[in-house]
Amino acid sequence: MITYLKKLSGFIFYVLGGSFFVAYMLQYNEITPFGGWWLRVADLPLILAGVLFGGTSLYLSVKPKDQDSKTLFVVIGVPLVVIFSTLLLMNFWPLFG
Repeated sequence: MITYLKKLSGFIFYVLGGSFFVAYMLQYNEITPFGGWWLRVADLPLILAGVLFGGTSLYLSVKPKDQDSKTLFVVIGVPLVVIFSTLLLMNFWPLFG
C-alpha cells in the first residue's frame, strides 16, 4: 500500500509541478488570467503531494525489510503533519488576521 501511495503521490507531484511551470509562463506572458489563478489555487495540492511523496520515500528507505513499523510511521508522519498544518495556516493567514 505504501509503495502504491508513493507512486501515486510522485505522479501527482510531477504533474502539478509541471503545471506550475506552464501557469507561470501563461501569467508572465499575459496570455490568459488562468495562469495566475492556477498559481494561487493549486499550491496546497502540490504541497500535500510533495509531503506524501517525501514521507513515503523516507519511510520506505529506512523501514526494516519485509515488515512494517508503526513507530517509524508515527515518527515520520507527525512532523510531516505539523509541516503541512503550518503551511496550511500560513496559506490562509490573512483570513485569520
